Amino acid sequence: MANYLIRRFFQMIIVVLLSTVAIYVLLNIAPGGPLAGLRMQADRRSRSSAADIARLEAYLGIDKPILLRYLTWLIGDDWLGADWAYLGLGRYRYPLLGSNGQQLVENNPDTGEKTPRWNYARYWADPGPALLNPGYMLWVWGEKTGTRQFSANHIQVKPELGGTRPEDVVAFGKVLKAVGQTITIEDAGGIQSTVTVDQDTTYEFPVGEGLPRPAEGLWLKIAGLTGSSGLLKQYSGFHGSNRGILRLDFGWSWKLAIGQPVTMLLRSRLANTLILMTTATVISLVIAIPIGIYSGVHQYSTLDYAMTTFAFFGSAMPVFWFGLMLILIFTYGFKQWGLPYMPSGGVTLVREAQPGTMAALLNVSKGSFVDRFLHIVLPVMMLSLLYLAGWSRYMRSSMLEVLRQDYVRTARAKGLIERTVIVKHALRNALIPIITIVVLQLPGLFGGAILTETVFSYPGIGRLYFEALGQSDWPVVMAILFIEAILVVVATLLGDVLYTVVDPRIRFK
Repeated sequence: MANYLIRRFFQMIIVVLLSTVAIYVLLNIAPGGPLAGLRMQADRRSRSSAADIARLEAYLGIDKPILLRYLTWLIGDDWLGADWAYLGLGRYRYPLLGSNGQQLVENNPDTGEKTPRWNYARYWADPGPALLNPGYMLWVWGEKTGTRQFSANHIQVKPELGGTRPEDVVAFGKVLKAVGQTITIEDAGGIQSTVTVDQDTTYEFPVGEGLPRPAEGLWLKIAGLTGSSGLLKQYSGFHGSNRGILRLDFGWSWKLAIGQPVTMLLRSRLANTLILMTTATVISLVIAIPIGIYSGVHQYSTLDYAMTTFAFFGSAMPVFWFGLMLILIFTYGFKQWGLPYMPSGGVTLVREAQPGTMAALLNVSKGSFVDRFLHIVLPVMMLSLLYLAGWSRYMRSSMLEVLRQDYVRTARAKGLIERTVIVKHALRNALIPIITIVVLQLPGLFGGAILTETVFSYPGIGRLYFEALGQSDWPVVMAILFIEAILVVVATLLGDVLYTVVDPRIRFK
């Protein structure tokens, strides 16, 4: 078993890596994209400049070559352009400073407690070209070396808005890109210039930015490899703070919640999806397995015919149609008939319970357990009936196959009572197809039910995925697909292990 698990572990790593390639390539070759509308603007007054588009591309992480984009999506871009690597067990922590040079604090609105805010770093880039992100305004002092070409002695980064530009500034403009020690800038008229820096160039950043490497801590100098003058200097201008999905940093949302971490978006929806999917799965299993066993043992009985009819109906029924029917009956229908009606969507009340609702009848408070229960009744009903229809048929077919096996006939011939034959000899082997189905439901516990959550306006992962696809919010989509891929390979391994538990004939040696 140990050797088998080790082999499967390495196979899982390969499968997940191949899945990341497929996810990234398919989404990146899709037509359009978040900046398609900006590039198609015909009005010169509303058209974005090259510097503005470069800034947005850098923010979205789509300014890199495709292979580098995939690599940084996996392992992050904080090592690009870095001069130092921190060798501590965790990441280096340093204060997050405000414009006044003081450490920022976060106030708890409930308790009033103030918590200091911190930055964390594994790699550090010294003040230099690697920190000059696209869109940054620069004032350059130095010498002119050619047509629109300058050698910089000193650079002021992001000077104060509205400030008077000194007369001895030789070049100014917004950063388009930085390749090694060469910086391309663009002024307000769209004229581009090239600025070259060296080891003697000094930089002036706003307070709290472009800080020199801290003296404390154990640091390893890697400037010769990834720095702006190292072997990978052509990529140093892509330095950022993203740590990559392998370090559980899924980036930032592009459209759904601009500037909000994808991890925070997933965390805000995950609990709702787990409650919905776990409840529906448990209810379906508790009902489907006994019904499937009874139908298999009592083949062609009245209940067997009834469940077969129900299974055909449940399998053929469109999910979105059935969800709408539930809303029409239990919400709008009950309301017209003067009966206490159920909520048609959402996860909790957004205001006080309205007269005539089931929530008002039970006098529930907003956000309480009963409130949440009432909001998942209809979506759980729809999912449970859908799962129940299919899973009961799987259990029935499996029982019919097992009951015809020789060892079941032998058990009956030995004089064992029918209940013992069914429970002890037939049921365990009949559970193998059910285990396969149930373990593959594990990714669904995270991914949610897209149609169900959409129909009932349920704020879960499934609806988040649907909205992200509709608005081309690729970081959110890729994060969900990546986690789903991991859960699928874990579920298959879990299923293989459970096979050995229910079927003594299966052993991994």
